[in-house]
Amino acid sequence: MSNKIKYFLASNTKRGFIPLFEDIRKPEEGNHFYILKGGPGSGKSSLMNRISKTLEEKGHKIDYFPCASDPNSIDGILDYDAKVAIVDGTAPHTIDPSCPGAYDTIINMGEDWDKEHLRKNKKDIIEISKNKTNSHKAATSCIKSAALLLEENMNMSREFINQSAIDAWTKRLTKELSQGKDKSYPLWLGLEQKRLLSAVSVGKTVFFEDTLKSLCPKLYVIEDDWGSASNLLLTRLHKYALDNNIPIITCYCSISTPDKIDHLIFPSLEIGFTNSNSFHTVNKDQTISIYGLINKMNTTVHSTMRRNLSSARQLINTANNHISQAKKLHDDLEKYYVAAMNFDKVDNIYDKMINEILDFE
Repeated sequence: MSNKIKYFLASNTKRGFIPLFEDIRKPEEGNHFYILKGGPGSGKSSLMNRISKTLEEKGHKIDYFPCASDPNSIDGILDYDAKVAIVDGTAPHTIDPSCPGAYDTIINMGEDWDKEHLRKNKKDIIEISKNKTNSHKAATSCIKSAALLLEENMNMSREFINQSAIDAWTKRLTKELSQGKDKSYPLWLGLEQKRLLSAVSVGKTVFFEDTLKSLCPKLYVIEDDWGSASNLLLTRLHKYALDNNIPIITCYCSISTPDKIDHLIFPSLEIGFTNSNSFHTVNKDQTISIYGLINKMNTTVHSTMRRNLSSARQLINTANNHISQAKKLHDDLEKYYVAAMNFDKVDNIYDKMINEILDFE
């Protein structure tokens, strides 16, 4: 999936697991929404990869949605040209049809499992599943604790916000947005799309910087480890876009979804704004820095905030390690299901789906 447009549509957050899959379900304007059901190793991600490759060869524009717990696996794809989405509808992001048959369809990937094989290994499957769930719970606990420290930093830093600088940048940037070029961006997904560009993941926090750079030849970078100034400016730009009917992709902070905005993409204008901090940094070549949003702090406050940030980093690192453990357990589960699958049936599913999707062109 290198050099592809990629976002996350779900993440472990301070509120627990938050999915954004409903944001790409558009029954009024979209053509179809495929929901894949099946256990680990049943071929859902491979099927989506195979379909997306065929569609891209046909010239279709595809967005990819990797799994936050395994970025090498796909949770969903979105075809702009056919107005079709395909998603993994199994737990923890369980999805069911809203308009069965008319718009969304369940595809059962486990229809021809060797159920006897799975029954024989029931005890192991249950045990591994429990341990995997516990690993995710441990990660969420760390994320919640880190979020509390980062929120405290946001609260402490608010009194040091340079309001005149925020006002000046708001005026300058909203003027640029109002005068920007319009690529007649397709609006069947709605005026606003909600996404994540980063997530606590396997051993590290994954950040899709290339998506920003690909969609935003003009990229503004806000250096803000504390989050208060960047969030204020981005919130103002977000409101301006919605009030003035400018298409926008709103990308939240993955651990504070949907309470804090970290990135804004204006796809019709090819302009983007990103907060660069300790958890996701941007290579600043050919970018524009936004500066002067925070006044100088006193030594005591700054020292306290640095300690909070250091502790939050350690907690997020621990969460990354728990996600790594969950991934290993997921791989163990996959072995049982792969052994039980009849992958010839997946070829039949592929043929049926790709023919249907191409009919929507």
